[in-house]
Amino acid sequence: MRVVYLTNGFPYPLTSGYLRHYFLIRELAAASHEVALFSLSGREVGPEDRAPLEACCSSVTVVRADTASRLRRRLATVAPSLTVDGPAAALGRAAGELAARWPADAVLFSGKRTFPALPPLAGLPLVTDLCDATSSRLRSGLRHDPPAKVPAHLVEWASVRRVERALVSRSSSLLFASARDRDAVVSTADAARSVVVPNGVDLDYWQRTTDRLGTATIAFTGAMDYGPNADAALHLVQAVLPRVRAERPDARLLLVGRDPGPALREASARASGVTLTGTVPDVRPFLEQASVFAAPLRVGAGIQNKVLEALAMEVPVVASPLAAGGLHTADGEAPPLVEAEGPEATAAALVEALRRADAGAPRVADGRRFVAEHFSWRRSGELVAEALEAAVGAGRP
Repeated sequence: MRVVYLTNGFPYPLTSGYLRHYFLIRELAAASHEVALFSLSGREVGPEDRAPLEACCSSVTVVRADTASRLRRRLATVAPSLTVDGPAAALGRAAGELAARWPADAVLFSGKRTFPALPPLAGLPLVTDLCDATSSRLRSGLRHDPPAKVPAHLVEWASVRRVERALVSRSSSLLFASARDRDAVVSTADAARSVVVPNGVDLDYWQRTTDRLGTATIAFTGAMDYGPNADAALHLVQAVLPRVRAERPDARLLLVGRDPGPALREASARASGVTLTGTVPDVRPFLEQASVFAAPLRVGAGIQNKVLEALAMEVPVVASPLAAGGLHTADGEAPPLVEAEGPEATAAALVEALRRADAGAPRVADGRRFVAEHFSWRRSGELVAEALEAAVGAGRP
């Protein structure tokens, strides 16, 4: 098949949630499908980032989404009739022109923000990767918002929910990262054309070089400019770590990830036992230092790649029910980790994990086995290809 693939974010480097698209594209290309990538990007994309995609795509087109485009999106939320032509629409026109002369068989679409790109592609079968339930994430975040931000976030939630419903109604097939996200978005009537396509883990990359866990070390990884990660990191520093250090004064917390904001930098500087790394070339050495991985996410949806990576590295994990819920398999199997909700329960579980590491507890082989059995990029790529083939077989709308 020839597939036009649209994303709201460039899928490289592999340091954000957009890595899902890189691996799915790679699997489609390995199965001899041709992919034309069209990405809306909030940053400059250099040759070093384009090269891995150009190696497996027929063409790569990037349109820059600047501050003005974010303003247009906010305006579109409140008054759609007042919005002007923006980058997403330009991306759609470029994709439509290529689809006509190529010609394309189907569209694989991702990103609520790229919704204005769809009209020029209206004649092609549409498979939408809704991935995580963004409306559900926004709704869960309202519980932790400062009161002044609640009205704006309510408006954003309503807008995203409208886009989700429109995509459900227009798409031949719907893809979700987890069963939880599918159930949050689609009705029973739409479940038949919904497919759970979990993220995968590159097990050749995510593997240990040491046999023993670290000592008195808690780790948390992720892009620290992403709201749910920033909230979890602050929660660890301000509410969880003081309770841990009351019993384990030697405990330290590694916060590993790019672009921490001012609030997290200030809180980390004031706290004892916190290391805030910023951007690092390789996360694996920090996971190898860890006695336990903490994922106390209070806001979010979808699959937490960071937890999968920690499990693949055979590190014990303490996670909130929200973080763990996306890792339950389609048939209901739970990941091998400890669930804890709230600062007291999380701190108690982390102290116990530190104690076990001190006593010589082995690395957690069950975590790596669970990831290997249920989170394979190859299988996820096969599921996407099957959805595209079904959409093409059903004919053009």
